[in-house]
Order: sequence, then structure tokens, then C-alpha cells
Amino acid sequence: MTAPAEERTESPVLDTVLSNGLRLVAVRDTTVPLVEIRLSIPCLGAGEEHAAAAHLLGDLLLRHTDDEQRSLPVAWRAGDLDSGRDVDRLGAFGYTSAAGIEPVLRVLAERLARPHHPDELVLEARQRVAAQVAIGRGDARWTALAALLRRRHPADALPFDMPDPQVLRRVEPAHVAALHRARIRPDAATLVLVGDLRPDDIVPSAERALAGWQNDGPPEPAFRPHALPPAPGDPALVHRARSAQAEILLAGRAPHRTHARRPAFDVANVLLGGEVSARLSRNLREDKGYAYAVGSGVEVIAQLPTVMIQLGVGEQHVADALTEVRSELVRLAEVPVDAAELDAARTLLSGRLATARVSPASHATFLSNLVAEGASPAWLDGYAQRLGSLTPADVRAAARACLHPDELDVVVVGNTASLAGPLDALPELSVRRYERLTDIAPVTRTRPARTAEGTR
Repeated sequence: MTAPAEERTESPVLDTVLSNGLRLVAVRDTTVPLVEIRLSIPCLGAGEEHAAAAHLLGDLLLRHTDDEQRSLPVAWRAGDLDSGRDVDRLGAFGYTSAAGIEPVLRVLAERLARPHHPDELVLEARQRVAAQVAIGRGDARWTALAALLRRRHPADALPFDMPDPQVLRRVEPAHVAALHRARIRPDAATLVLVGDLRPDDIVPSAERALAGWQNDGPPEPAFRPHALPPAPGDPALVHRARSAQAEILLAGRAPHRTHARRPAFDVANVLLGGEVSARLSRNLREDKGYAYAVGSGVEVIAQLPTVMIQLGVGEQHVADALTEVRSELVRLAEVPVDAAELDAARTLLSGRLATARVSPASHATFLSNLVAEGASPAWLDGYAQRLGSLTPADVRAAARACLHPDELDVVVVGNTASLAGPLDALPELSVRRYERLTDIAPVTRTRPARTAEGTR
């Protein structure tokens, strides 16, 4: 049974490096007799072939043959662990019983230490993952993200989220094995454990269990994605056949989690679209009925914290909706927020931090994401205080630096025949129309001059 909130105390975070170079972050939480496991391994690279091999490796990392499955320890079979991949990382995630953590980590180390992906499993995975990816690529939100990546990165340094299914079907078992050997290294990885464990005991236990996972030679040179500045005056209009709705994405760089401006930016984002009663929702959804879905948030994409403002709108409202979004962005950047709005946003952000740590599962995921962004678990300690010291001027400055329309790329996905005319009529914008995603290339354009207060 979960203890009442007033009786629960925050346990200290253990943050150490094991002898094989693996970073271990552990927190004791006895809410349930389980341990949540989150393993994060950087795997960013350029090109669709890399993305395809990484997608398959993410699927296969913890997959066993039927014969192997029968010989696994009871603790592994009683737990629930899976693996996957996003643009930046490979990962393993799930839980096991507190008593079974060491044998589970031992099996995990065996899977990570060397490639063990029989040809038949790779061939099965190619078909399965290709089918899954084909469904995911049919989503307008995916099309908008893919267009953003093509706008942001040169072709020779282009990261991919979901690769073309045909490229996936061409990946050979040797490609997956080579990527495993190159990227699955303990000195690049972070293991987060949250649950019914004792930090003093978990270090020697992890050392024993993970001793078989060692670094195999020097690491490959790290891939450093080159990102171009936004081209805010050149929205990309991407065709999507048989589409009755349109997807609008405005995206730009957000401050890093550890940047001094981040708390003020977080408040600005909450006020804009980061909660159900935010300005964009009230204006475009409730008052005008332009949008059926609207929101904003931050995602790390190709190592860059990125603010994503996303709207699902009816075709007939696209131009009006984009005009209203730009107006709200200017208002947030130029008109100070009132004290009541600021206090409500601070309260919401503080509550979200508390909610993120309310269960071992949510706490483990939060810590894993935090460390993957390059922040220490100690970042939590001063965040509430930094929120409390913000002024309306701080929020306005953060909005001017990161959320002004001059700082954001714009992508619209829908029927270009219906949308091109209304969008072309918008002043100060020069819409670029693309019939295929592969036609999109980076745009370099001189941005309007702004005052020093609005620069980063």
C-alpha cells in the first residue's frame, strides 16, 4: 500500500560510475517490492541506413529465441523488460522484483556484451518493424517532424526518426551486429534503478552482475549534428493526400535544462500551450473553434532541446489559425504576464515535478530523461527555488528569446491544393510548397533584425 503523501520522504539519489564505465543512478523507494529499470545508450547518427539498423537493434536488443527463453532465470521471466529506439538513443526499460534484480542485470549484461541476433530473428524483425513503421509514418504529426528535421539539418548530417520501410527491409544481420559492437558500450550508457533497493548494496550487486559488459576498444568519434538557424519567414507546406485536416508545427530551440533561462522559459511555455487552459487552447479551440488539438512542449531531438507547438486544424482555418498563433507568440514576448498567471504557472510546474516522482516507474523515467539531457539529478534541488524567484520580466525575456515568431520554423502538412492559396495570402511569409518529403532541403534566410533583448 502506498504511504500517505505526508509520511513519504524523498530518498537521496546515488549517482556513481561502475568499474566498466557505466553510470549508475539509484533511488530507494519501497512503495512496492519492485525495481524499475531504465537503461539509456546514445545512438544518434546520420542517414536513413543508420536509422534503419538502429531501429532493428532497438527491437532485437532484449529479444530471445524460444530455446533461450526457456533457459532464462525465473526473475527475468517474472519481470517485464523491453527495448526500443528514438532519434537520439537506444534504451531498455521495465521492472523486476526487488529480489531478482541481480540475476536480471546479469542477463541484461549478457545481451549487451556482444551481438547475439540470429539471422532468423533479424529477418523476422525486418518485416515486423517495417510494418509498424509504415503505420507510424502515416501520421501527419510524423510528417511534420520529418519535414522539420529536413529543414534543420543538411543532407549529409540528417538524422531520421522512422526510416523508410523499404530501407528497413534491406538491413542485413551483419549491419545490426556492427552497430551493436560500435554503440552498445557501458562507458556511454546510464542505468537508472528506482525501487525497493538499498543504495549501499546495489553498487556491489551491479558490479557483479554487469562485470561481463566491457568496452571493446576505443569509442567511435561522436556524431555531432549540425543544425541550421530557423527560417521563420519560409513556412514549409508539405502535401498529404486525402487529408481533411491539417497539421501545423512551429518549432525552435529551447534552453537547455541547466540554462539559467530554462525556468522562465518553462513558465512561458505553460502559459502558451503547456496545459489545457493555456492561451492557445482558449483562443484557437474554445473561442474560435479553429483547432481540435493544440499544445506545446519540449522534446530533445538530435541532441537539441526543441520547443514544439502543434495544432490539428480544419483545412478552412489553417491561415487564420497560423495568424492567431503568431499573434499569441508576439503577445507573450511583448506584454508582461500578470501576477496571477505567473503564480498559477509556477504552481503547475511544481506539481508536475512532484507527480513525476510519485511512483517508482515515473521517477525512473524522469531521472533517465534528465540525465540523458545532460543534467545532474541534483538539478531538482534548486528548481522550485528558481521558479519562485522569477519575475514577469524574466518570462517576457525568455519568450522573446525562444518563442517569438522570428525564432521558429513553421511546417504545415495537408492538401497543398487547398492550403497554398490561403497561406500565400499571409503577409511577411513566403510559403514553400513540397509535394514529397524528399524534396525538402534546408533554407537559409536572413531573419528580421531584432533588439538585443530578443536575442540569445
